[in-house]
Amino acid sequence: MENKSRKYFKYAIGEIVLVVIGILIALSINNWNENRKMKFKEIKSLNELRKDLVQNLNDINGNISDLQICKNSNEVIIYHIDNNIAYNDSLDYHFSMLYPYISFIANQTTYETLKQNGIDLISNDSLRRLISDLYSYQFKAYQTFENTYMVNHYINNVNPMFISEFTSFEYKSSAKPKNYNQFVLNSEYLQIMNFTIDICENFIVSQSNLKTEVQGILNLIDKEIGQ
Repeated sequence: MENKSRKYFKYAIGEIVLVVIGILIALSINNWNENRKMKFKEIKSLNELRKDLVQNLNDINGNISDLQICKNSNEVIIYHIDNNIAYNDSLDYHFSMLYPYISFIANQTTYETLKQNGIDLISNDSLRRLISDLYSYQFKAYQTFENTYMVNHYINNVNPMFISEFTSFEYKSSAKPKNYNQFVLNSEYLQIMNFTIDICENFIVSQSNLKTEVQGILNLIDKEIGQ
């Protein structure tokens, strides 16, 4: 009886061990499946975020180009004024570019979805912090900067000048002054153009800084998704 009890006890222990091992294996498989699903969701979100950032980067590059063109056109007009060069039709293009008419509104569709569903889905701590900083601070700071200086300068200075001094206007094509000789003698307009140059220079720096940040995050995303 004692031998039978021992054999039964060993058998029972063996059964329990097998059950525990089976449970642990099942849990491990379940965790592996859950982790695989989460990684799939993370990669999908990062791919969507990458598309948004590429669009933002394209917008930034376009803005930098327009700012450089605007800066150059203001410098051309000022050069003609400073050197008493007579009006010619080629100036009409530069008059049409005295203001860059840029506006940067970041595409943040995927980021907002990530915030709602939990941005912790992004497992890379450094990448997660950089994305949050870009969308929550840097993009918003730039937008405030743009509204404070670029938009106000247009409303208060550039637009009244165009309405007062030009007979026609077509952006990136032509703007004809009513009276060129009268325009070049107006010191206020010269001040407006010089201030526009300063704004363009500052915004080129600001947009270039955003470009660097966006490109850096894109590089990290490419590493995460294996591109």
